[in-house]
Amino acid sequence: MATEQANMVGELADREWPDVTATERDRRWREVRWRMDLAGLDCLLVWGNESKWESALANNRYLTGRVAPGCVLFPLDGDPVIWSGFPHDVTKWGALAGGWVEDVRSGQSTTNNIVETLRDRGFANAAIGIVGFGETRPRVIPEAVPFQQFSHIASALDSARFVEAGWLIEQTRIIKGPEEVACIRKSAELAKAMADALIASARPGVRETEVYADMLHANLHGGGEEDMIWISSGAVPPPHGKRPPASHRVLEAGDIVVCEYHACYKGYLTGAEVSVCLGEPKPEYQRIHEVCVETQKSGIAAMKPGNLIEDAVHAFRKPIIDAGFGSVECGFHGHGLASPEFPSCMYGGTAGSWQKHAYARMPTIEFQPNMVFATASDIYDPDWNKDTGLMMGRTVLITADGPEEITGIPLEPEMIVV
Repeated sequence: MATEQANMVGELADREWPDVTATERDRRWREVRWRMDLAGLDCLLVWGNESKWESALANNRYLTGRVAPGCVLFPLDGDPVIWSGFPHDVTKWGALAGGWVEDVRSGQSTTNNIVETLRDRGFANAAIGIVGFGETRPRVIPEAVPFQQFSHIASALDSARFVEAGWLIEQTRIIKGPEEVACIRKSAELAKAMADALIASARPGVRETEVYADMLHANLHGGGEEDMIWISSGAVPPPHGKRPPASHRVLEAGDIVVCEYHACYKGYLTGAEVSVCLGEPKPEYQRIHEVCVETQKSGIAAMKPGNLIEDAVHAFRKPIIDAGFGSVECGFHGHGLASPEFPSCMYGGTAGSWQKHAYARMPTIEFQPNMVFATASDIYDPDWNKDTGLMMGRTVLITADGPEEITGIPLEPEMIVV
């Protein structure tokens, strides 16, 4: 009986705390390596850093199973190598313990050691793929390849052929494996808990920083990792939340709080956008909210396997255009270990803005099962006040049966009033 109970506890823990195991490692390494083979690449050098709430570490984390800033050597055949951190970080008990790569080296004399290792592994005359970040559209995440280090490596290995290969891993990451989906679903539970914390915390007399802290606590207390929370408040809030830090402003009766945030579990992000009113909203805000609901329902319904990205983008935009409203952002972008991921389209259209930005381009790609997207409807009424509006967004998993909104945060016809 004791053994049976222990097994039941273990199974429950696995369901409550999904992880990314060696099974998923093998799946993604196979997916990356056949693409390397097709591209004629002998190895990859992958760089990542902690910019944009660690989104610029997505490729490193994807390959190594660890949060490992620095450089990763990923060969077509053989074992990877990580160069990251201080000497004490790479001990068996250090900050970089665990993960899937046994050969972890400190950042001391990194550049020379990378060159020596490439020579020792037979890559002095090889085709070497260079992976940074932000190479695919919409290019809103800074490039992560350090100029001086790369220049030294390229100069020391002048017979090697260096090829931009950021697309290769980012393409692999578009379709999530079963364990990734489980982690994203867990992250979505945390996103719901953060929304509940926002609604419970936003009251007259409470500071923005306190609301921020309560939302962050809900994420961390639920087993998550710290990520972004953009929040603004006021009787006339902006149509998009501000980056951290949250302000010390004290909320007042009649205020509206607009918030965009990520929940994060094992690095996997789910996004949500929520607007809350401290008291009954003005009719103008209620109407904007109704259009937010319409555009979310219309757009998400169009995110079906086989539909093109543009089908859903137009479905998101139509209620806004019909209402004569405008949007700061309206559409969706890929989600996973980073935000945004390809494919993305948030800007543009007759109801939008920045039509020439890369974020306005609609990639020619179909929705496929196990894609994940965050949506956004950041809407204003230009005939009333173009400097204020509301935010609404959710996270959608594409399944074989259609789109599934996974945060469970209701799309209420009436604005959330506290």
